[in-house]
Amino acid sequence: MIQLEKLTMTQKNLKIKEFINFWKDKGYEKGESQTFWLKFLEKVLGVKNAEQVISFERPVMLDHTSFIDGYISDTHVLVEQKSKDVDLRAKIKQSDGSFLTPLEQAIRYAKEVP
Repeated sequence: MIQLEKLTMTQKNLKIKEFINFWKDKGYEKGESQTFWLKFLEKVLGVKNAEQVISFERPVMLDHTSFIDGYISDTHVLVEQKSKDVDLRAKIKQSDGSFLTPLEQAIRYAKEVP
């Protein structure tokens, strides 16, 4: 079960600004996504023990094994992370040779998650 830290609106706004300022010049998918999501859950949403809430690189079976970047099973939230310079509307070549937008990729993964 997800436990949240109790914060005032002023405290929440301050944490959000700090988070934005810290991450504004970052955005490397492979090297920063796990830290990004752990800190987002902890600092912005106030989730206690975030490392127990989200799993990373969760395998999903398609015609091959692929991996979901992040998954929160309690809320069924699926994360498909991209670097900051990636056009989210553009189709990207997948490991099976198909071309999908990040949204299409996430939808394909979601269909395979129980």
